[in-house]
Amino acid sequence: MFDGARRRIGLWYAGVHFRGSRDRILSFTEAFTRARRALVLFPETPIDTDSSSAVLKYIARRYAAGGVVVVIRHDLKAAVSPVPWVKMVTYDRDDISTWHTPRKSLVQRMKGTTYDVAFDLNVGLSLPSAFLCKASNAPLRVSFLKNHGDRFYNFQVQTKGTTNNPASYRNLLRCLDMFS
Repeated sequence: MFDGARRRIGLWYAGVHFRGSRDRILSFTEAFTRARRALVLFPETPIDTDSSSAVLKYIARRYAAGGVVVVIRHDLKAAVSPVPWVKMVTYDRDDISTWHTPRKSLVQRMKGTTYDVAFDLNVGLSLPSAFLCKASNAPLRVSFLKNHGDRFYNFQVQTKGTTNNPASYRNLLRCLDMFS
């Protein structure tokens, strides 16, 4: 019943928290091709194994030299097949506040390194993932087009209005391949 109100408060808090941060102007192609370290925020709702494997293998292969960190809910970790060069940071529901924002301890665990690019793989807005994406301080933050996305991402991929996760992820990979 109060979930919508808590989410709105969480969005307001995120706006206040990040009010001083401004993105510098950058060329996506240049930033994407020079990036070496990647952060991947795994979806909070399970996706099919083929899609998750394809996206993670692509990102792991693309950023093998610098490393990849995947932030994933502990109960979804089994859904991800092991990928070389990938470090997993897991979290539980206790790591998320009442206002749908990550607690400081989770932000600190995720910020153990710097990132050149961050990918939020949630098709819809997931406030914890969006918050972590912005908090990563990655110059390039990529996600799907979504409401309130401009607050958190500087590159959003529109997947022709589809909410079909496998099709969305295939379209995301096609889009990223254009810049490789």
